[in-house]
Amino acid sequence: MKKNLGKVLLYTLLVLLPLHADDLAKYSMRINKKEAFIKEAVTITFTAEQLEHNTHMFFFLKPKQSSDYKIYLLEKENKELSYHNAIAKFTYILFPTKAKKITINFDFTIKTASDQAVKQAYVADHDDSIAISMNKKNITLKPLVLQVKKLKKHVDLVGDFKLIANIDKQSINQYESVNLLYTLQGNGYNEENLTLIQKLPDVTQFFELDNDTLKLTKEGFIIKKRFIYSLSATKDFTIPPVTLQLYSPLTKEYYTLNAPEYNIKVKKIAKSVLLDKEEYPHPHSVINIEKSKEFLIFILVFLAGFVTAKLSDNALFTQKKKKIFDDIQQSNSPKELVILLLNRYKNRDIDKYIEALEKLEYRGEGNFKDIKQALIKHLSPE
Repeated sequence: MKKNLGKVLLYTLLVLLPLHADDLAKYSMRINKKEAFIKEAVTITFTAEQLEHNTHMFFFLKPKQSSDYKIYLLEKENKELSYHNAIAKFTYILFPTKAKKITINFDFTIKTASDQAVKQAYVADHDDSIAISMNKKNITLKPLVLQVKKLKKHVDLVGDFKLIANIDKQSINQYESVNLLYTLQGNGYNEENLTLIQKLPDVTQFFELDNDTLKLTKEGFIIKKRFIYSLSATKDFTIPPVTLQLYSPLTKEYYTLNAPEYNIKVKKIAKSVLLDKEEYPHPHSVINIEKSKEFLIFILVFLAGFVTAKLSDNALFTQKKKKIFDDIQQSNSPKELVILLLNRYKNRDIDKYIEALEKLEYRGEGNFKDIKQALIKHLSPE
């Protein structure tokens, strides 16, 4: 009976002991799962606690980079429980990128400084630990092992997301542009090269990506991306539907996000509207004036529309008309105003107004007129 009790006590002590111990500190590293799918968020925690209490002690942990994964520091906590009794906790979020058994390595360093070294550093008017004379010890850590599983089918994103599409109009004149906004929002892996619309034939296409939010959590990145497209053409065209395939580590399910197809009607503009009827110089001139003017007007009219949408706010405010914000006043819906703001006023600290418009559109919270007034007051020059 005593032998059995002794075995139980010994086993309990072994379980409660830290993963590793050194003459300077005890430390442990843990990973929250042994298996994960590609691009699924994995949490790694490392703790270190001072054992030798005659010096000031500092802990440094750095992951070794690898093509097998992407790893980011979520948080680092340093505490001094009592004099010469330091403790540190590091939390990393790892996203595996290859389906195989991977190893994750870290460099762990402990630095110590005597009371005298710290005192001398401050007497010499130095404010930071860089000036303090320290002893350094590198400690080899046992690599972590993670089995990475391949997804059963191709996906565009890993995480939990929603997709919202907004378009300002579906009928334009030649040389006008359609403004299209896709908002991707959710939590998961940050796919940097995601594309929603491929190049369309006979369509002039401008694209801009606006990353509004990119915050790391234990479930992955909190993401809010706005894909802003400006499209123009001289004849009718179709913007194809968007279909994204996803996998959710939270629900362990595959799912699809969709955005609708848009058929854009383009009204032709008569040449007589665009071209000057006067022939100058002489019609027998070597240069074909009519064709040159038509080409020039096409370029100027098109560029004028695009540049107007992309001009900086400083340029916009040089015009008296823009000072009264007719474009904002004439916006008829929160969706329309959001697209306008992203195209023309994105550098004017408007995030909270876009958020208010989105809440109004999708939750019914707020008043459109009040948001407009507050926005115009914010944008008005002093």
